Order: sequence, then C-alpha cells, then structure tokens
Amino acid sequence: MLGAGIHPGDLLVVDRSVKATDGKVVLAILDGEFTVKRLRLNPARLVAENRAFPDILIGEDRTFEVWGVVTNVIHAL
Repeated sequence: MLGAGIHPGDLLVVDRSVKATDGKVVLAILDGEFTVKRLRLNPARLVAENRAFPDILIGEDRTFEVWGVVTNVIHAL
C-alpha cells in the first residue's frame, strides 16, 4: 500500500466505528485472511495501491467482512 503512504513495518490505527465507504482504506477479512486495501463500490472490490496487484472482486462466492477503516499511519524513525 505504498501508494496510500503505508510502508512495511508501519503501525495502522483502525477505527471500527467509521463507516466503510467508497475510497476508504480498510482492514478487511477476505476468505479468513486479513488484508489492507482500498474499498471500491459498484462493483464491490478491494484495490491495492500497487498496480502489480489486480483488483479483488468481492462476490457471493467469498467470505468478506470490513473489520475497520484505517484512519492513521505511524511510521518508525
């Protein structure tokens, strides 16, 4: 998620009370695995901020839950 300003080793602040709307970076559970991606709607999909990774369509054949919305990133010095 380098394109969103999230680097390896960063700490993320995730707010479970914020509504996950189109364009938000979310911590999601997809098929039992946690992932951080940008949420896009119409059609529902998860988008990496790296063009090397394809969009992940969220279909009825997958288990999916938004665990929370990423609100802040903490970088180590």
